[in-house]
Amino acid sequence: MLKKLANGEYSLKVIFWVFGVFGIFIFNLITAITHNGVLRAICPYGKICSKNVVLYFFSHFAILMTSNGRLMTPLALHFIASACFICYVIILLRGLWKKEETYEGKKFWMFCAKWTMVCWALFSLKFIF
Repeated sequence: MLKKLANGEYSLKVIFWVFGVFGIFIFNLITAITHNGVLRAICPYGKICSKNVVLYFFSHFAILMTSNGRLMTPLALHFIASACFICYVIILLRGLWKKEETYEGKKFWMFCAKWTMVCWALFSLKFIF
């Protein structure tokens, strides 16, 4: 299925709506959940999480990783979900660019589909970091 997507063998409608819109939505949901799990593991009471999460995380990384491993599982899940999301987006965008070679409809729809997915993928990076 992913090989056919990467080669652009599906129709533009299927690539855009099923793999693009629905697929990226599902990955956004998963990475948002795992991202929140990491934040709860860093500061379970929500005192530090408002602004300086990244600074707190890196300054207390060794302590967080050794304190009963409370950060290890959420962090690993988030890294796995993020890596899968990035791979999926690369496959999706490759499939869209390959589809352009065989697409026989109006080039306007191909252009809109490609740049909508690029913008949405870039916007979705906020759920990873």
